[in-house]
Amino acid sequence: PKGAYSTSALGTMFVSETYICYRPRDMASKSHLIISISAIEGGNPMLAEFIIYHFNLQEHGYTWVVLVVLLLVFFGAYWLLNKSPVSEWFKSSEDVVPPFLALPAIMFALFISALATDIWQKHYDAKQALIREASALRSVILLAPNLGERGQYLSQATENYINAVIDREWQAMMLKDHPNKESALPELEALDFNIAKIGSDPSLPQYVAIRLDNALELLRQSRQQRLSLAHDGIAASKWASPIMLAVITLVTIGVVHIRRPRAMMISMILTILCILATMQLLSQNRSPYIGTAAVTQEALYDAKKLLYSIRTQP
Repeated sequence: PKGAYSTSALGTMFVSETYICYRPRDMASKSHLIISISAIEGGNPMLAEFIIYHFNLQEHGYTWVVLVVLLLVFFGAYWLLNKSPVSEWFKSSEDVVPPFLALPAIMFALFISALATDIWQKHYDAKQALIREASALRSVILLAPNLGERGQYLSQATENYINAVIDREWQAMMLKDHPNKESALPELEALDFNIAKIGSDPSLPQYVAIRLDNALELLRQSRQQRLSLAHDGIAASKWASPIMLAVITLVTIGVVHIRRPRAMMISMILTILCILATMQLLSQNRSPYIGTAAVTQEALYDAKKLLYSIRTQP
């Protein structure tokens, strides 16, 4: 179709009258994106998704975006209300009473609370997933010494899986390295093979086979939840909503202080600082595995210590 191409080191963008197509060079980590012009003109959230996806905001955070948006709104609103040709019209109109501030402020608090709930719920789910995964590993580790020579192979396969998660898979989770998020899969399959081989032995007590199967199933489910929590970001619309309400709140503060420019400036600056502090905290902890409250690998290290302590027993 007719249109214009723009090629860079990151990828190629094609723009026509009907759609925008962005094709990154690294197709392993990003998918082919197509956005229709009609969707953009209609305010479709796909545009926000495209911007956040293209500029890797899910990986790098939203603080700088919020800062730039709020500063642009601050300078724009201050100029409009005090320096622009229509500023006299605003000043000559009836005052907007201060209680009106409660409406956008409460809406902002509502949306930011919903976003915070999602973020901290992900942290809770990540801790629970890690606990279940470590518990499954400990079950396998404690059963291995009772299986003779087969238990030694099982113990080694378990150690290999723990090392793969700690050394490779966890790093991919922290760095949002999506192409390598399944880097511990070969070790998991090797562990699965060992458990299946042991469980197929008719001389093995049935309760041992059942415990091994249950531990493996719990391990798979917990690992899948851990990977999903690490690599699936919060929807862009949940970040855009409080940012939009923050902008409206900032403009409302300017309108309320229309007759007092200095008070307007001070109030808007203080509001920007409050919004930035809130968004910085949430953005910094947007993933359960990064930030000040990040979930750590301690439970996996404890399982590894248990394996070594059992192995060194006489």
